[in-house]
Amino acid sequence: MKKRYWFISIISVFILGAVFFSLTRKRNNHSTFYGEYMYDSLESSCSYSEKNVFYLDASGILHLIDTDSGKDIIYCDKPNCTHERYSHNNENPSCPAVFYGLCKSGIVVHNGHLYFLGNMTDEDFCTQYLYEMDVNGENRKSVVALPGIENIRYVLYRDNYVIGGYYNRVELNDENQIINENKPEAGIFVIDLENYEFYKGEILTGEQINITDISYENGFVYYSIVRFNDDVTEKVIADATEGDFADFIYNNRMYEIHKYDIKNKEDVLITVIDHVYGLDLIGMDAYYTTKDGYYKFDTASGEKVSLDAVKKTVPEDKAFFSGFKSDGNDLYFRYRDESNECVYCRLKENDVIELMRLPAEKAFGFVCICGTSVYINYNDDEGKFCLGVININDLNSGVYKPMKLRYYNE
Repeated sequence: MKKRYWFISIISVFILGAVFFSLTRKRNNHSTFYGEYMYDSLESSCSYSEKNVFYLDASGILHLIDTDSGKDIIYCDKPNCTHERYSHNNENPSCPAVFYGLCKSGIVVHNGHLYFLGNMTDEDFCTQYLYEMDVNGENRKSVVALPGIENIRYVLYRDNYVIGGYYNRVELNDENQIINENKPEAGIFVIDLENYEFYKGEILTGEQINITDISYENGFVYYSIVRFNDDVTEKVIADATEGDFADFIYNNRMYEIHKYDIKNKEDVLITVIDHVYGLDLIGMDAYYTTKDGYYKFDTASGEKVSLDAVKKTVPEDKAFFSGFKSDGNDLYFRYRDESNECVYCRLKENDVIELMRLPAEKAFGFVCICGTSVYINYNDDEGKFCLGVININDLNSGVYKPMKLRYYNE
């Protein structure tokens, strides 16, 4: 009889454990995350991995999208939470999914924590903070101050580092008063999560300077910045808007490619590339477009390589070309042809493979590629601007069946 009661007790423990685990799984949707996150080049508060998307809505509330199902949930597992946003009447929101401040970026799960970069204080708006939380958003605390940073554009979490790009436009005095409204600066910063040490790369200046891309490879940060040449002033730019401004930009704008050694805290200018329509930094290398064609700059060798296969494919009007995205060694791009169709192509080794053609009203733009997930922007049948995802195998087969993930904030 004792053995029977002992057996029933053991079974009961397993049943209760299974029920608790099931309930916990239902409440906590934050248990599984996949791979490394990529930043959004336009929306700094949005991050992508192969299976998840994090984004902040117009109220500053954090959402998580499961890419496989398309399910969009508010990142909060508190029972009966109303997810009330920050306001003057609610200056200390209890919901762990609520974030606020002028600068909001870099929200990802990394090494068992949820991280966020911004400033949720009333202090100096040219100082940002790294906030660290439990994976469910609870127990939020600022762990690193980032002084002298006004706007954060791109953030990567790689190894034990938080790597970001920033740009500034104002200068403050010791009393946090603006003394110069036009002091453009840009650069990168690194936070070592092992010791919470914060340091910047070289502070770069120039008319309308901005950072355009960052990447990380084996302890080195590669980044690109864009600015006008030293002869261009704010007045010159204002005067140029009355003429052919596109031609003015082409002749006077330049890109710089830098390499930052994290261990030795050394910033090296690799090259300057001017007379370009646009430039994409992919890994260590730069891909760019000129009036003459399409090129790759190999940072390891310092060589400029002509992408002749792309030049033979795309019309001469470079305005029809929209830049490159990568999946491993393969490059993806789109262009608009003379009949106003958008053509999507894959550059594999030295061959261009045409994947599909879509009418302009059905066209999509590449956001980023994470594993098998190709994130895109497009207009749905109602004309609403959406974030969607397609499988890279479908893309390579010329099959266009996007899964809608969210409407962008109107």
